[in-house]
Amino acid sequence: MIMGKKAEKNTLVHKPDSVALEQTSVYDDSLLPPAEELARLKEIDPGLINWILKRTEIEQDARIKFNMDKIGLMKKDMNQVTAQNVFLVSCVFIMLLAAISLSAYFVYSGKDVTGTIFGGSSILLAAVIFVRWKAGSKPQQ
Repeated sequence: MIMGKKAEKNTLVHKPDSVALEQTSVYDDSLLPPAEELARLKEIDPGLINWILKRTEIEQDARIKFNMDKIGLMKKDMNQVTAQNVFLVSCVFIMLLAAISLSAYFVYSGKDVTGTIFGGSSILLAAVIFVRWKAGSKPQQ
């Protein structure tokens, strides 16, 4: 007994300068067989219908559990990615704050060139991180 049905149709079209292949697939993922088949099965064994209904219920429960487990895994993954992103942004912020503070310390200590170079490079680093972060956050298609 087949619980799911698949129908395919392939069409090949010849043109003078090209060839095209068209594929059409239709899936019938119904858990119960058609009514005609159920009627024939009932003639063979009246108890078979109850068995089919029980198996269909088990299959449906398994599909629902599978989907719920999949959603749970996706939520867990999203939470981990969010926590990782917050941690990384916090680390970058602390590093940039430390670099700018060190630059200010150099300037106040009389090392103007070193402080300016250090401060400029930390601002440049912040800009590079921001540009790469924005470029990396585009959704994949």
